Amino acid sequence: MKSTLLTLATVVLAMISPATAQTIYTGHWDISAHKHGSLLELSLHNHDLESEYPLESSVISYDFGASSRTLVSVGSSNLGLLYVTPHNGIDADELAMPFIGFSAEELTSPFTGPVAFTMTGFSYTGAGAGNLFLFLGSNLIWNSAAGIGNFGSFNVNVGAHDHGRFGFSDLGLYEITLQASGNDGSPSPVSGESATFRFDVVPEPTCGTLLLTAFSVGISLRRRFFRS
Repeated sequence: MKSTLLTLATVVLAMISPATAQTIYTGHWDISAHKHGSLLELSLHNHDLESEYPLESSVISYDFGASSRTLVSVGSSNLGLLYVTPHNGIDADELAMPFIGFSAEELTSPFTGPVAFTMTGFSYTGAGAGNLFLFLGSNLIWNSAAGIGNFGSFNVNVGAHDHGRFGFSDLGLYEITLQASGNDGSPSPVSGESATFRFDVVPEPTCGTLLLTAFSVGISLRRRFFRS
């Protein structure tokens, strides 16, 4: 009986967590700025597999435990209770979560100085307040509560990549609009079209929920078997 339930739970997990080309579940990913003609474009780059996804069709999924929010203060700012992304790639792998960074590694001379990843738009769909933050050490980099024009920028040196930690106030779907800009020696900074980046922050299913679902699937399969 136990082995049957475990088998059914495995089947249910496969049913409720289908991996698609548009949903990023785990691994080391960077929001990458690269030159396209005279503009800077953004894409979602897999740091390990060397593959690219357009931001417009990508959803980054974070499965947090229902009680996993923690009180966060950054510098002098008290951000309240947040779902916080893992500190590093090792922790992210252990939690089966994606590790998201920012990359300007593809940019070379004549680019100089940092590339700015600026958050220019924000929306939230969910039942809570829906605030998103990006912070690094004591620096608050992005703040969705600051209002349009004041969300903030994350600066990354040319030829390098860096990571911050994301904090989400509530479960739900977060959509941010990003634009990259940098200096290639032109009279004005080089930028490009903005791109949408989506975070789907969902509660992690409990073992009890999985077993209950597995039991329901088992009853359904049993009924079908005896009817056939």
